[in-house]
Amino acid sequence: MKKDEDGNDVPAEEVAPIGTMPDTVADSKVWQWAGVGFGEYETMLLHKSMKALAVKSTMSQLKLWGKIKGTEKDYFIVEGTLDAGEPAEGEEVPAGFEPRGSGVNKFVYYVTNSPLDEWVQLPDLKPKDIINSRTIKYEFSGDVNRTICTNPFFFDTEKVYLRAQIARIT
Repeated sequence: MKKDEDGNDVPAEEVAPIGTMPDTVADSKVWQWAGVGFGEYETMLLHKSMKALAVKSTMSQLKLWGKIKGTEKDYFIVEGTLDAGEPAEGEEVPAGFEPRGSGVNKFVYYVTNSPLDEWVQLPDLKPKDIINSRTIKYEFSGDVNRTICTNPFFFDTEKVYLRAQIARIT
């Protein structure tokens, strides 16, 4: 119980649950048996960072998807579910677009280069993103805002390509 200015008992405010999230620190013990891991300190930082992301983004069913190596920096990737967002007024939805929560956009993905950095949400995929990503080969740099220079030309940033490759793997 909390006390107000006069010293009277005031009931504590109820905090809404933020969703489910596995214990990354405990899971890391299993990963170590398989010869994979980030180390105790980085795993603990990652777990705390994911908790903060769950609160900030109101994402539910949050879990560590994995880590992708880049030429300059690596990506830590988190998968979860968010409520479906409505398209902005006047925004044209492309043919074949699957709304958030269904199909290829069933899950929402966030990436960061370090557990101490901010998380960046990857965009929902459009059919053209998947088609374009399958025509090129590209090594990730670790910068989600980097323009991809390839032949054939890719018309988006590494953020869209990364999201398309995640969809291809899962």
